[in-house]
Amino acid sequence: MFNPKYPVLTLAILLFTFSSCQPEKPKAEKTVDKNKFVFKKEQQHFAKASDGCKSDSAECATIEMNFPQFKEKGAIFQQINDSILHYVKTALTFEDEEIEASMNLNDLGNRFIQDYNEYTAESKSQATEDNSDPFITGWSIETEGQVTFESPKAVSISLSNYTYTGGAHPNSNITLLNYSVLTGKPLKIKDLVSNQSKLVQLAEQKFRKTLELAANANLNDQGYFWDGKFQLPANFGIVEEGLLFFYNSYEIAAYAVGPTDFVLTWEELGDLLDMSKLK
Repeated sequence: MFNPKYPVLTLAILLFTFSSCQPEKPKAEKTVDKNKFVFKKEQQHFAKASDGCKSDSAECATIEMNFPQFKEKGAIFQQINDSILHYVKTALTFEDEEIEASMNLNDLGNRFIQDYNEYTAESKSQATEDNSDPFITGWSIETEGQVTFESPKAVSISLSNYTYTGGAHPNSNITLLNYSVLTGKPLKIKDLVSNQSKLVQLAEQKFRKTLELAANANLNDQGYFWDGKFQLPANFGIVEEGLLFFYNSYEIAAYAVGPTDFVLTWEELGDLLDMSKLK
């Protein structure tokens, strides 16, 4: 269940998908908010498809990726770019596969296509042995990345990944990445909030309010948290309104529930948050 009040990342991703499917309209003159701080950056695009996709065949594996890379000079931004690229690369690998340092997106894309070709060949071979029709599905990987926050001290990026390699349903997840622009290192929640116990207490209150759960309701009985105990997600991001906390599917509830998110606004966080790390 998405937070209806703060659909920050998913709304942007859906808008991108929707707009890309619409007829091209006359371009309006762009207006720039002169008070908003931005770094120079570009969206990088990577796409690849198996040969079967050319003939409208069911034997089709596709890759479509868009993600940001900063165009600022210096080792710090190179470090941030390398980290973003690493997370993008992981979307192209299975759990038992390694990413060698020398492998680029094209190398990993070729390996994904090769894995798919081996899968289809094995399916056909097994069908021949069983004297049956082969059951072959297409494979797909889609990654959409965007910058959700930037200031002279920090940047935050969301990476939305959709993967289908057979099975009952596809796998979708969002990874939130936060970096210090001063060091290039990842920003962890403990870097921003020292009083973690107070943060957990505040976050649980907002979680219950967002999902309209009573203050004394057992969370497990409501379908959340397997042990009934509230926990912060490892996945958090910085957005214009405050800090976004995001649970992917399966993380705290059944797959049918979907992802769950909520935002603690700057006002709600108050003195808990070390704003000197962000602005």
